[in-house]
Amino acid sequence: MNNNMKKRRVLDDISKESRALMLPCFDPWWKDYKMGETILTYDAGVPKNIAVLEKGSAKLQILNEDGDIFLLEHIYEGDLFGELFALPLETFEYIVTAESDCRVMFVAYSHIIKPCENLCTHHSQLISNMFMMAAQKSQELSLHISLMHQNTIRQKLMAYLNYIASSRGTRSDGSFEIPVSLAELADYLSVDRSAMMREIKQMKNDGLITGSRREFTILS
Repeated sequence: MNNNMKKRRVLDDISKESRALMLPCFDPWWKDYKMGETILTYDAGVPKNIAVLEKGSAKLQILNEDGDIFLLEHIYEGDLFGELFALPLETFEYIVTAESDCRVMFVAYSHIIKPCENLCTHHSQLISNMFMMAAQKSQELSLHISLMHQNTIRQKLMAYLNYIASSRGTRSDGSFEIPVSLAELADYLSVDRSAMMREIKQMKNDGLITGSRREFTILS
């Protein structure tokens, strides 16, 4: 879930000419995946490869020590994923699965952190982009995991709404808009949509929130 910080992309501020020059520096390789195939599994160890989703869509899930699996995020074209973005949770395994037919570009982490002989400007910019992306992704995943550990649907909803109101800001009347549909929110929180809708209605009856659809105001 995005906050008010502009989401960084790996090729931001890198010209098309520089992108063509980058390939020899990083020695990438490509692989195609069918829908439902596992692209990567990894833990919070030392990064080995960085992956860029060039085509299709995928999802990142975590598997905890109890065997429970949770959706952390959807991955779209241009997004990076891999060990660099793992949180330091030793008992969690990360699983990236293709949601459609995908094409993925891989780059060895060693090629990223070791400057090329020419000390290319585009190499430095790419490293800057990647570490900004890692910081943003770490923030997003930390939020998601903290939400997953809330005990009830109400606690998950209130924690999420408070975060969005704080990070994105509210209007003069205190209202704000969540960046996803309610169906997507239920998926993000790993709760039944009907149960979530009932809880939202009850929270309104209890005087905690007001609003409709994607618009909310926190009353207390």
